[in-house]
Amino acid sequence: MSTWWWVPAPPVLLGCWAAWRLVRYPGRWAHAFHEAYGKERKALEQARGSVRKLRSAARRETRRAWFGVKRAESAHRRRVRRVESDLEQLRTPVRGAQIDQLGAISLYEHMVLVAEDELPLAGLHVRFELARTEHVSYVYLTRPEGQTHMERYEGEEFPEENVRRFSVRISNAAAAAHRTRETREKDIAALETALGEARGATGPVEEAQQRLEETRARHSSDPRLPRARAALDDARTDWRNLTGRRPW
Repeated sequence: MSTWWWVPAPPVLLGCWAAWRLVRYPGRWAHAFHEAYGKERKALEQARGSVRKLRSAARRETRRAWFGVKRAESAHRRRVRRVESDLEQLRTPVRGAQIDQLGAISLYEHMVLVAEDELPLAGLHVRFELARTEHVSYVYLTRPEGQTHMERYEGEEFPEENVRRFSVRISNAAAAAHRTRETREKDIAALETALGEARGATGPVEEAQQRLEETRARHSSDPRLPRARAALDDARTDWRNLTGRRPW
């Protein structure tokens, strides 16, 4: 199998090379291969190489400048997203870990859950009350805006002492949450300022864009490429005059 694949390979490759040579140096067979026309082929190839070299250099430098813009834009977006993410985390209320539970009230790090109602701890007012005529305890949870939730605890299942201690624990947690909220509000204000600064910090992007524009303008006005193109056009004309065929 290997022999059948490899034996035809040299003639095929040789044929491809010859066809490629005839395309590059159109005319008769001698124009593409004979040493008598080596000087003309070399002149044409040098003219092509000069244009190719200048174009490649311009593309490479312009590409580097373009990637510089993309890197600067990406770095700016990452900076803004980081601050936005931190700010969103501070602004979004979370329960945190569960601390305690008694009856329908569950105490978390940052919230109190009553049945399915979530009450933020910060600013929450807690009041314990014992009924006079029956062994029943009450816990009142009042939001800062005035809305109150009441939970009733039967004494046989929930002794007064347990309910009282639980209400005190909620009250202490609310006081701690209030202090935490004050700190969080300061952090939010600081991050809002940082976000504005991050969004406005477009200097590196503008500098990269300026470099790209300058690079494009410099290559656009560079006289070397027009001269090289003119020389290539002359070389093509000379080849056409020699062979009757104009090369690419």
